Amino acid sequence: MNRAAESESELESGPDLDRLQYRLDAAREAVLEAVERNAANDELSAVAAELRDVVDAADDLLGTVDLERLPSAVDAGELPTLVDVDGIPDAVRDRNPDAALNLGSLRRAVFLRELWNTVDLVEFRRAAGRLEGELEDVFGPDSIASSSDGSQAAADVKAFLAEVKPDATNAAMQQRVSKEQRRAREGVVRAHAEFETLYAAHQRGPGYVGRKPVSRNPTAVSTAPAGPLPASASTRISTVPTNVRRAKVDALPRIYGRRWRRVDGSS
Repeated sequence: MNRAAESESELESGPDLDRLQYRLDAAREAVLEAVERNAANDELSAVAAELRDVVDAADDLLGTVDLERLPSAVDAGELPTLVDVDGIPDAVRDRNPDAALNLGSLRRAVFLRELWNTVDLVEFRRAAGRLEGELEDVFGPDSIASSSDGSQAAADVKAFLAEVKPDATNAAMQQRVSKEQRRAREGVVRAHAEFETLYAAHQRGPGYVGRKPVSRNPTAVSTAPAGPLPASASTRISTVPTNVRRAKVDALPRIYGRRWRRVDGSS
């Protein structure tokens, strides 16, 4: 079996999103290679190269979104009010999205907190700017603005973006802080693991049982605990809330007690 067949076989047993991504990537490469191969002159070849840049920029944009978590950010019950399936053929034929879309209630269909936890907002903004630049290279600087002129759907999207912009800006700042916290936390976890290793290396010998130290005095008792983690409920349960109140994005999982021995610093 060749490598391509093996890859196809592996994906068949994987998640549906992985299979879909594989097929989309394969179709994209096939189309772009066909365009480049059949380009009769330098101008067509340049257009093909620009189209490849557009596709790469779009792929970069999608890479900032956790597609597996994305469905949780959308209220499926609101979708029928946004899209008129029967109007899609007319929308495609007339190039008029208003025939199929009614995005006035878009805000009700989106759970913002889940959306902010699904999208890397800082990278999304960067990737969106790159994609817009690539599209302008292919279609002209005024093509994007002119394509939405007079469209109610486009106006609804702009209104939605304007409404959530303050929330998105706040969430982006919190995401950036969370990334720095994650990096700092990795260092703390490594230091804690090294400390536990050092502690174990300097533990008392087999004569040390419970709180009784190695001593010639039979009545001697140590006040030090037998280990770094006392076996009590206080080290297994935390009353600290999982998330910070009014935060736009989820907080990192809390680490306490025996969780120090299970955490790898990346979660």
